[in-house]
Amino acid sequence: MNILIINQDWFATELREMGHTVLTCGAAPHLEHTLTNSIRHIDQLLAELPGGFKPDRLLWLDNSAPLHIVGIEDCSIPTILYSVDTHHHYGLHSYLSDSFDYVLIAQRDFMHHFERRDTPHSWMPLWAPVYVEKSLEKKFGATFVGTLNPKLNSERVAFFEKLQTLVPIHVTQGAYQNIFPFAEIIVNQTVKGDLNFRVFEAMMCGAMLLTEKTNNGLLEIFQDGTHFATYTPRDASDAAEKVRYYTHNTAATRAIAEAGRNEILSKHTSKHRAIDLEKILVSLSKRAPSPHRYFGALMNTSILSTFMESSNKSLAAELAILTLDFVKKALEQNVAPDITETSQILRACLRHDILVGTTTGTEIIGEFASAFPHLSLFSLLRVRALLNSGKRLEAHKVAEMMSEAPPEVIFAQAEEAAAVIMK
Repeated sequence: MNILIINQDWFATELREMGHTVLTCGAAPHLEHTLTNSIRHIDQLLAELPGGFKPDRLLWLDNSAPLHIVGIEDCSIPTILYSVDTHHHYGLHSYLSDSFDYVLIAQRDFMHHFERRDTPHSWMPLWAPVYVEKSLEKKFGATFVGTLNPKLNSERVAFFEKLQTLVPIHVTQGAYQNIFPFAEIIVNQTVKGDLNFRVFEAMMCGAMLLTEKTNNGLLEIFQDGTHFATYTPRDASDAAEKVRYYTHNTAATRAIAEAGRNEILSKHTSKHRAIDLEKILVSLSKRAPSPHRYFGALMNTSILSTFMESSNKSLAAELAILTLDFVKKALEQNVAPDITETSQILRACLRHDILVGTTTGTEIIGEFASAFPHLSLFSLLRVRALLNSGKRLEAHKVAEMMSEAPPEVIFAQAEEAAAVIMK
């Protein structure tokens, strides 16, 4: 097969070794076909691929950002989304799943968000991305290598600041391959209890992993006390106690480290994940288009538009127009939106009119209110739009049809709803 991988180069080497032709593309400079961060349609991307490359499968690998390529929801090529930072983006990814033919989810505890959609999905945990030779020479006792930015993770910074007052620990940032093989103990701290790459990287490097006792499948694929050791989440005192114990019990520490490394090498390398992925790629076919697919698409472009608003008003407005196109397509499907989709539609319509300077968005709110009269939020925002355009008498009529409460009460509710939606 010809496989187009977007955003990352994960599995490219392994899939090529299996006989497939692979092209990687995205904004990162190490990818084979470099894209700018500008928004483009999937048809445009496919037309510009080098050497006339025509993919049989499209694999979108999560880079913790919204999709910069639109039109996936109507793409004729079978597609897979791999949601890695599900713990951060399950709200968007679960709705975007309607745009894909299959979804892989790295964080097991968040799979229930996808079960409410109709796209086939399965759990695929992370892995040790590269082979690293272990070292018998140990320069460090306990160590941590990772991002320490209080703006991104204040809890992590506070945890390691406290831990450093309790036990000796080498805390740094940079390439883990230069540190982990030479450490006895790798302390891992998670974000929202995720099963992160550091779990697999530490064990690959032949150090003993000391990690928070969390869920997301950690204890389903590894055994506590055999492949790694755990401490109580966010408890620096418990982590310090475990560091002291394993520092003074070197034989036990190295036995656990060896068992962890062997488990990684036998089950959790990029080759193992590529084998599982290939089975899905080979059997994958196009699903019938989901009538919900435009809800995820409009949420995605609305988020992009919001991101761009402070730095590029013109592009934000273009994205707002594109978002409204998806809103119109969603309305054409005649499928009632849920509360999240309703809020996103309303926000997209209101932002469109603010950024573009028209009333098209508010007119579409009226169309949704007529199509789905049981969804009171559309009627509320329709009332607000009528008031803003000076049509107070018409707003009174709509308010009276909505409730027996005085129109002024409905007017206040409408303003409050708009303020919440536009936060």
